[in-house]
Amino acid sequence: MQQQAKPRSASFLFIMSWVYLILALGMIGLALYNLTDATVQLTFRVATDSVFLIIGGVLGIIAGIFGLVSKNLKRCRRMGVVLLAIAAVPLTIQLIAGAEFADYWKNIAVMLLPFLYLIAALIKRSEKKAATAPSVAPAPAAAPIPAQAVSKPLPSPAAASASEVSPKPEETEQKPAGSEIK
Repeated sequence: MQQQAKPRSASFLFIMSWVYLILALGMIGLALYNLTDATVQLTFRVATDSVFLIIGGVLGIIAGIFGLVSKNLKRCRRMGVVLLAIAAVPLTIQLIAGAEFADYWKNIAVMLLPFLYLIAALIKRSEKKAATAPSVAPAPAAAPIPAQAVSKPLPSPAAASASEVSPKPEETEQKPAGSEIK
């Protein structure tokens, strides 16, 4: 009994889904720690990061499950785009607020995970399209046309129209069966 080897793109999406599941749980845990710990000073930056980490973590768990069990790659691609947009929001807020690089480097790192997940879904989709595309066989070379078929004269348009206008004799005279003259 032979096992069919999985393509690399399927393995990449499978690995990224597991990584996303594990890291999403870690993201939720760290965000909850930042929100509930008394030693952490709760500023707008920390609150924004924590809320978006929780949202991204919950959707990351869902995306990881979709990547593992879903046959619908469109759903995986949509989740990747949504997660990438959610990861970009805190980075954008901190860039607008004028934070230093030390404050927003972790947001850049958080954007890496949805980016890799989206790339994995896109690679698997492109490989799936290539596998389902029918292979097109080259057309056979056209046989040469014999000289007799080429030299045959074509009917003139006047002759063709005359044959269309004149009715056939069978069609014009319809006599009953008993009225034939002998």
